Amino acid sequence: MQKCYNEIRNERVVFIVQVLKDELRHKILLEAQHLFLQRGYDRTSLQMIADKVNISKSNLYHYFKNKEELFYELTDGAAEGLKKLILRFKDKRFDPRTGQREYQVLLTEEVISLLLAEKYGLLLIMEQSHGTRYEDLRKSMIDMLAAKTAPLLADEDNSLLLAQIMASNLIDGTVQILKNRIRPREVRMNLNRLVEYHTNGINALLK
Repeated sequence: MQKCYNEIRNERVVFIVQVLKDELRHKILLEAQHLFLQRGYDRTSLQMIADKVNISKSNLYHYFKNKEELFYELTDGAAEGLKKLILRFKDKRFDPRTGQREYQVLLTEEVISLLLAEKYGLLLIMEQSHGTRYEDLRKSMIDMLAAKTAPLLADEDNSLLLAQIMASNLIDGTVQILKNRIRPREVRMNLNRLVEYHTNGINALLK
């Protein structure tokens, strides 16, 4: 009977310790996310994160082996979503003159799903990832969108430049939507308007 009681007590202690560890790990991630968003990856140190969490740097190493692991824990999901989006659009052929609605719906729905699921990870990648393996993802998005529209534009001498400007404006606008803490319905409405503006701009420059 005593042995059974001791086993139950030990299991409870182990459970409580694990809960406390999980809570501290979650707090580390939250404070790291805040600092990365505020200062950027390259200007944030593990010591800064440890100080925010009120633990020693050596204790932080029990949870994350380095700053890179911390950053990728916060951004890997968003990065995978972006890579899938890039591949999906690379494999899709659009002619804005006949497929504007399809282009608009696909772009809006794909991006909305990603925005709602990975808001802060996307912000980190788009604005604060210098010095990480994701620092070129924003450019990859712009290049992919520009490559889809440049061949359709009338001004052949400047088509790639114009397409890159429009794609960059689309990405920047999406980031601004992310920065505003708005409801999913408002995200959809704002993104729909942004994509409509983008596709109308393409239509105005078609051959």
